[in-house]
Amino acid sequence: MKGSKRRTTILESAAPIFNQRGYAGTSISEILDATSLEKGGLYNHFSSKEELATAAFDFAWEAVNRYFSEALAGASPGAPYLHAYVDAFARYVRRPVVDGGCPLANAALEADDALPFLRGRVRKAFESVRSFVRHHVDRAVELGQFRAGIEVESVADFTIASLQGALLLSRGARSRGSLERVAASLHDWLRSLERPAR
Repeated sequence: MKGSKRRTTILESAAPIFNQRGYAGTSISEILDATSLEKGGLYNHFSSKEELATAAFDFAWEAVNRYFSEALAGASPGAPYLHAYVDAFARYVRRPVVDGGCPLANAALEADDALPFLRGRVRKAFESVRSFVRHHVDRAVELGQFRAGIEVESVADFTIASLQGALLLSRGARSRGSLERVAASLHDWLRSLERPAR
């Protein structure tokens, strides 16, 4: 139990550093400074920098999942849930739950051939986001909220791509304006998919 608590404490310090500086750009000495550990103490809990970086990504991603689970608690299924998700995402970008912004977006930019140990985790995380968005698009059709015959896969992909693109725009421009505009346009677009009132 004590080792598990110490491991969690290390991850609480390491995850924001990896998220801010990148997995390749973070040095073990930075982690040691942040955790006040000697190298041997760190390697009692993690056998390598790769293992630590992977655990740090998992730790950060769990924090993101907790945020969305709490932010979306009580949202009605289908279209209302998708609108709530857009709003929760906008709040999440404005106030990230892990210093450095979205760990999934950050890791995705790095998880290429240089960091193969992260590729599978990033892919799995994106698949989980896509699955839950697609589920609520499906539910919106089943519940008669969206028009029948819409391309569920395309709606899910466009929703995610719009939000992730808005995140990159807001970071690149150092302004929340792009995020707010994309979120508003996404709300309008989702409403355009709804069945006309009879």
